[in-house]
Amino acid sequence: MKTTIKLWYEEKYLPNKRCRKLRERAVSKDVDIEVCEVTKEEFPVAFVIHDYESVYEGAKSYSDFEGNGDYRMFSEEIRTYNGKLYKPLRVTYGTAISTNFETLDTLKYKLQEQAPYWKGGEDYSEESIIKESNFNEKMNSANKRAEVYIVCDGVIWETCGEPMYVINTFGLGHNHGGTGFFIEYFYNDNISAQNYFNALQREEAITYGKNVALGRGDDKSVDGMGDHDIIEVKMPEMVKRCPQKDHGDGDPFLNELEGIISHSDSIGEAGLLTVLTTMAECNAEK
Repeated sequence: MKTTIKLWYEEKYLPNKRCRKLRERAVSKDVDIEVCEVTKEEFPVAFVIHDYESVYEGAKSYSDFEGNGDYRMFSEEIRTYNGKLYKPLRVTYGTAISTNFETLDTLKYKLQEQAPYWKGGEDYSEESIIKESNFNEKMNSANKRAEVYIVCDGVIWETCGEPMYVINTFGLGHNHGGTGFFIEYFYNDNISAQNYFNALQREEAITYGKNVALGRGDDKSVDGMGDHDIIEVKMPEMVKRCPQKDHGDGDPFLNELEGIISHSDSIGEAGLLTVLTTMAECNAEK
């Protein structure tokens, strides 16, 4: 499909043939941008994500997100086209989501840049001579932005990463903070590859998460580990993540602190040792 946007670009010009110093101005032009449009048959479901969300029924704008919403299990499809994965673009407010999708007007807004504050061109006239323009560069950028989206049955879909499980830890252990089981779409450089599992490794992720929780004294995190965050795999061939090959060892200092917490006997001991270790690290960097 095509959508028309206002494209802003810069021109360098001479006010007239007697001038030698180039001036700059920002100008706009309405241009057509193509966005890929597919049928559901061409756009199969690769995964279904089941997770707890703060859901607002029928919210169409920010003003509709009032109260606490309905915190419940929510299922979201991830579809695939030409080897890429896509999530639907919903109306959102922070972490809250609506049962409604964003409109095609939102797509137009995302494809065009905001009008520049300074436009210049006060001395531009019919006598002016345009010497340079970055129109093609700006047009290419707009087309690149369009590649992020697909339209299917009037719904906008946006590219996303492959879903995977991650075990994340918080606080000083011994149920201070806790150990969590989450679904993520990208790697965090601070977290080790051993904490990540692809969508087909759910049981391994749960077992590992429980062991991490017990190792750091987060026994309250063990029950219910992984009960709610579920990646339903519809197309196993789309599971391509291999954390041990794709990712690194995480942040060495944070890994050291996690080791200290796992070998401590109490919150107080963990707190004291992490403070001393942090002070030593700061002094070493000076």
